[in-house]
Amino acid sequence: MKTVITTCTRDCPGACSIVASAENGKVTKLQGNPQHDITAGFLCKNTSHYLENYFYNDKRILHPLLKVDGNWERISWDEALDIAAFKISQVINQYGSSSILYYQGFGARTALQVMNRRFFNLLGGVTTTYGTVCGGIGHTAMEADFGAKLSHDPLDHLHSNHIIVWGRNPAVTDIHLWRILRKVQRKGTPITVIDPVKTKTARLADIYIQPKAGYDYYLAMALAKIILKLDNPQNNYVDHDFIENSTLYFDSYQQILDKYSLDILSHKCGVEVDVIRKLAVSYAEGDPSSIIMGWGLHRYQQGHLNFRMVDALAAITGNIGVSGGGVSQGFEEYAYFDFSVELEELGENQRKIPMPTIGDALLSTHQPPIKLIFLSSGNPVTLNPNSLKVKKGFESADFVIMIDHFLNDTSDVAHLFLPGTTYLEEEDLMGSYGHNWVSPVNQVVPPQGEAKSEFEIFQLLAERLDFKEEMSGDPKMWLEKMAKPILKQGITFEELQKAPQRMVNPNDIPFSTGKFQTLSGKFEFIHVFEPGNNSVQGYPLRLLSTMPDDFVGSVPPGIPLLELRKSRFIPIF
Repeated sequence: MKTVITTCTRDCPGACSIVASAENGKVTKLQGNPQHDITAGFLCKNTSHYLENYFYNDKRILHPLLKVDGNWERISWDEALDIAAFKISQVINQYGSSSILYYQGFGARTALQVMNRRFFNLLGGVTTTYGTVCGGIGHTAMEADFGAKLSHDPLDHLHSNHIIVWGRNPAVTDIHLWRILRKVQRKGTPITVIDPVKTKTARLADIYIQPKAGYDYYLAMALAKIILKLDNPQNNYVDHDFIENSTLYFDSYQQILDKYSLDILSHKCGVEVDVIRKLAVSYAEGDPSSIIMGWGLHRYQQGHLNFRMVDALAAITGNIGVSGGGVSQGFEEYAYFDFSVELEELGENQRKIPMPTIGDALLSTHQPPIKLIFLSSGNPVTLNPNSLKVKKGFESADFVIMIDHFLNDTSDVAHLFLPGTTYLEEEDLMGSYGHNWVSPVNQVVPPQGEAKSEFEIFQLLAERLDFKEEMSGDPKMWLEKMAKPILKQGITFEELQKAPQRMVNPNDIPFSTGKFQTLSGKFEFIHVFEPGNNSVQGYPLRLLSTMPDDFVGSVPPGIPLLELRKSRFIPIF
């Protein structure tokens, strides 16, 4: 029996640190690693059942497949790689390298993923995607206000006197953050949840507020309006020094608020004035109070307004740059690495199309059109908006190559399937978008069947495309190059491979110096407000897709697709 420290690499803020046990070449158990301050020795439900639901799922594909006359046929790796290299060369020779789309999803969040992009830049640059289907709007909105999207160390929430969880369900989707919040709650700090759906987190909160879906910004405006009105020298609800010395456009922001009465804002957000007033006082008196925002706030036509108005609420109360305060949403998991190895400067033929509307983009991209799609770590036909349009877009390409573990909706439109490895079979490093630790991904058992890592697949393709040397080297060599910024903190590469490491970060309390990364160096209030209309004429109800606690992303084969539960039915009247 051996034990190995590794990390879950799936699309989740937790990045669970794992102690994996193996015997006779078989993984026998996954347990939480207690030597991690955030994940703290326990695993989410998905990772706890990863072995039976995913890794040893008998539907997992462990050999290359080629689609012949609409049916998948097993082929050898040499055949698969020869076909892939031939198709890539053929398309480049006829249409140029930008006629290739590389679609890199978020199914794996590791450092070595950058080597995939290095491969395509060495081809001369291809078409890739910009934006995301999850967090791009909020990222851009926070950059407009702060100059960067930075979050507080999750453990800093222990210093808060009031926490608002806004558009997030950490009791299901980020249980390690929820452990910290429950600890805060037990010591008497109130937790308010704002969410159009009464989630598990909402049911466990001290205060639950249910706004109209998509109109959170009107609630934030109402809260700010009350706080500004109630402010006086005795309560100091408003931080006038911060506003005067560290912000821009406050007068314009206040003019936006002045255009709306409290009753109108209450009507627009669907929350009663008395409820808003109580929350405004509780938040302003928290001193410090923190706001933790989720991904639900992004997914509206006017999603940026949700973020900017919430940011403004924290700014007027002086909850920026203080321990226990702030507006936190997530971390940049790749911020700790040196990605110059990507060789972006070689990608002369790069162009980008939008990920959220990938179907339309594929059908409307010309000069040259997309002729070949290479896909990894994603299932866009299932997960991206407008699945039928996405499917049609993928079908418009002459050839689609995908690396995955299972056949899925996207493989229905693919021609060549290459079986990839999982985090239990790979060597890598992993940041997190939920906390400030970098953790090792260590191989627990050899690859199952004929599965190969994406790193190896692209090396073998590079060999066939005559740039073997530019991609040569083992994972350790490339990871050590990418980890240079981490090593400068005094952490050795050997330590990084052995156990999770907390990153030394001067931004654990973002903007504590009073300096912001905007062009002005100050916090910039929203000063142009064009709310538009989130509703569609004739459709008074809004369908919300809530995150189940049973799986992450698309569902592996063999898992029941329909399970009726009373808790899944949410009253709307």
